[in-house]
Amino acid sequence: MPETGADAMGALTLLITGAGGYIGRHAVDEALHQGHRVIAVLRRPADMPDGVDVLHCDLAEGGDALAAACARADVVIHCAASMSGDAGEHARDTLKATETLMSSMPRGGRIVLLGSIAVYDYEVLEPDAMLTEAAPLEDRPERRDGYAAGKLGQEHLALRLAADHEHKLTILRAGAVFGPGRLWNAHFGPMIGPLLIRMESRGELPLCHISTCVQALTNAAERPATGPINVLDEDLPHRDRYLNCLAKGPNLVLPLNWRWLVPLAHLLRPLGPRRPGLLRPAVLRARFLPLRYDNSRMREVLGVRQAHGFELLMHEAQQ
Repeated sequence: MPETGADAMGALTLLITGAGGYIGRHAVDEALHQGHRVIAVLRRPADMPDGVDVLHCDLAEGGDALAAACARADVVIHCAASMSGDAGEHARDTLKATETLMSSMPRGGRIVLLGSIAVYDYEVLEPDAMLTEAAPLEDRPERRDGYAAGKLGQEHLALRLAADHEHKLTILRAGAVFGPGRLWNAHFGPMIGPLLIRMESRGELPLCHISTCVQALTNAAERPATGPINVLDEDLPHRDRYLNCLAKGPNLVLPLNWRWLVPLAHLLRPLGPRRPGLLRPAVLRARFLPLRYDNSRMREVLGVRQAHGFELLMHEAQQ
């Protein structure tokens, strides 16, 4: 496995956006652990480790301080994005923030963008197929939820801005990130009080432990820009295996095949964007279609491997 960290290639100055968020905070810790200097960009006040330069900034607004910080950085790691909300929130906090950030960087700068596997077109994938970076991207984002549409728009915008400004861009498409304090995701089904409506039992969960995610971000910053890379663990559980590892899981599990909702979702199509995500056929398929996931490019290009087996990671996450 290739050497990583400052010992391998000298300390870098890494500007990390979204440093107050779940992934961003862990990315700051990983960068420091690897011997790099960190400029943490925060919209709201948050505690940061000693030695971190902190910039309080709304990325959607930018400013001279952001441009100066970008000029000091060897690489930008862009984690900031809206995780929920309506189209307006995604437009501001994901798209406008990305545009302002990349326009603030010196020409020819290096940037690692934290993307998502939500950008793929799951309508063209067959059940039990292997998802790789070669899969086509969603071409009708209006079919999907706000997060998927926002991340897809962010990728397209970043690619255009990278070409316009000659930036060196790496896109990491992360799976569902889990770890201490973050154990649930949308690939199970809705929770109603103590009841989980489990909408699929087959297929792997596209998980990415937080240690895998932040190691991939840091290692990508240390390497030349490359094409998109899926960031996923290799020991991926099925849903029952995951639920069995939860110390405080749902009290009741009601199986309900997601395919039964598709006809209803089609009938409600005239409601357009007013339909909830689980009543959109493309959203149902993206969340619950049974698939397998390949992370060989992550392992080969970035030298990242899952830290431990799934059960041990889940045990540590619940301590």
